[in-house]
Amino acid sequence: MNPLDGVKNYQVYYGHPTETILKDMQNYDLVIIEPLHYTKAQVEQIKARGTKVLGYISVMEVATWNTGLMSKLQSGDFFTRNGQRVHYSEWDSYLTNIASPHFQGLLLTEIQNQVIAKGIDGVFMDTVGDIDNEHLNNPTVLKQQRDGLVNFLKQARARYGDIAMVQNWGFDTLETSTAQYVDGIMWESFNADTIKSDAWSQNMIKKLQAVDASHSVKTLTISTRQSADSHKLAKDSGFIHFHEADAYVNWNAGLVTRTADTTPATKPAETTTPKPVETTTPKPAETTTPKPAETTAPKPVETTAPKPVETTAPKPAETTTPKPVETTTTKPVTETATTPVAQPTTAPTKPTTSTKEQTSSKTESTQKTKAELKQEKKEKKKAKKHAKKHAVKHETSKHHHAAKGKMCEKVKHKTTGFLNFFKF
Repeated sequence: MNPLDGVKNYQVYYGHPTETILKDMQNYDLVIIEPLHYTKAQVEQIKARGTKVLGYISVMEVATWNTGLMSKLQSGDFFTRNGQRVHYSEWDSYLTNIASPHFQGLLLTEIQNQVIAKGIDGVFMDTVGDIDNEHLNNPTVLKQQRDGLVNFLKQARARYGDIAMVQNWGFDTLETSTAQYVDGIMWESFNADTIKSDAWSQNMIKKLQAVDASHSVKTLTISTRQSADSHKLAKDSGFIHFHEADAYVNWNAGLVTRTADTTPATKPAETTTPKPVETTTPKPAETTTPKPAETTAPKPVETTAPKPVETTAPKPAETTTPKPVETTTTKPVTETATTPVAQPTTAPTKPTTSTKEQTSSKTESTQKTKAELKQEKKEKKKAKKHAKKHAVKHETSKHHHAAKGKMCEKVKHKTTGFLNFFKF
């Protein structure tokens, strides 16, 4: 049984929770969050009426601000091309080598500490689409990375059982490698004006429907424009849709009523200016910089612990983690590498403070210490950066490449609208 069965609505939110937000989350069938911002008690509160929760980790990228995770990486955990690490300057993140057993161990530990330990139902794996985007033209490396991802998923299944696992993008990788191990895939930038007129998108809808029929993999879609038309198109296609207009950093209150309850939850009396929760959100034990949410990813701000803040962000910081599964240094994968990854082990199948949150009164804000204000400013800056990544990174092009296997193209969406809202 797919843990996403029965999910008819969801929302992605990488910011910090307030009491109002925690209560409103109970109105959704599913929410995707940056787990670093939540305590176990807060997760239990979200789930009190049956809402499922996914925590963000970034699988194929690590951002430099995530100092906790960066400090644990070995040279073989980075993907190198011509002897150089692949760096995304717009996100200040590095492409990782999922074929590295050591890096797989770090991700598994992240799941244990930020997902399992907090009672979260599963993981949203951002940046999986980097496999198709970066390695399509090198079949040897492409196979290594896909085999590495499959090995990671098998280990996660063996350790954590039937947790929900959703990947962001990577349509070709889904079809060829991961369909039997994941429960869902996210399609960002599912905008009706593009999808309806694009042959590649129409063909992809049919492919995802076929994967769902054969492997029970649900498709979660997100639009950034034409909300009503995009929602209808997704529903007609059998997909689960969410309209995101502000890059995952603001909670969209009161959009749905619980579909599983006979008695809908009462909306909070005041939702325009929710009072922030007294600062009780635990900070990661091992990080000098609080992680946004996270994400991205999707890429959940970002967390290796979905993106996001990928780890789709959005793409989130690091807590003290047990020793990874394997610690032997792995030689970096390069474009010229021909040695395939080790055979996968046999196992069972299958970001960020809200920019609109304000203090309830001038008195409360004046009571904050300078240190608290400085820390809050730092977290907001990281959150915005993570959110921007999730909002624009995976915008699909209106003209997709026709090369065989090119299921998705990383095309940066025009950021004018977002820049009018976010000031970086």
